[in-house]
Amino acid sequence: MLKKKLLFVYLFSFLFFNVISCREKSFEEYNENDFYKAQGIIVSAKMTSTILDSPFMKEIEFEYFINDSLILKKSEDLSFMDLEKGIPIEVLVHKENQEVSFYWRNGLTDSITPFQVQYVKAKMEKAVSEIKKP
Repeated sequence: MLKKKLLFVYLFSFLFFNVISCREKSFEEYNENDFYKAQGIIVSAKMTSTILDSPFMKEIEFEYFINDSLILKKSEDLSFMDLEKGIPIEVLVHKENQEVSFYWRNGLTDSITPFQVQYVKAKMEKAVSEIKKP
């Protein structure tokens, strides 16, 4: 009986540790100086489906530039009303792991390239045309 309890405690501890260690870190758990700003654009914004979420919580998917030839995609749940498909955003990207990124704010970065301007403009025009369709 004691062996079963010890086994149960061991398994529970192991599972708990794995769940905690495998979760994605939040921005607050990083050093802000380990990030740089990159240009991004929201490609999808929809209300979250979890009933426990705030009624203003949206799941956004965004693309962001590492350089003109590499674009990565990520999603986040945020509670902002003005996050819609086609809005250009600034993204904070981790300097050592470019797949670690976070929404920063709406707008264009100071370092946006002509290629990125064209890409963002095309995505914005596509989003607007989808809204205007009857």
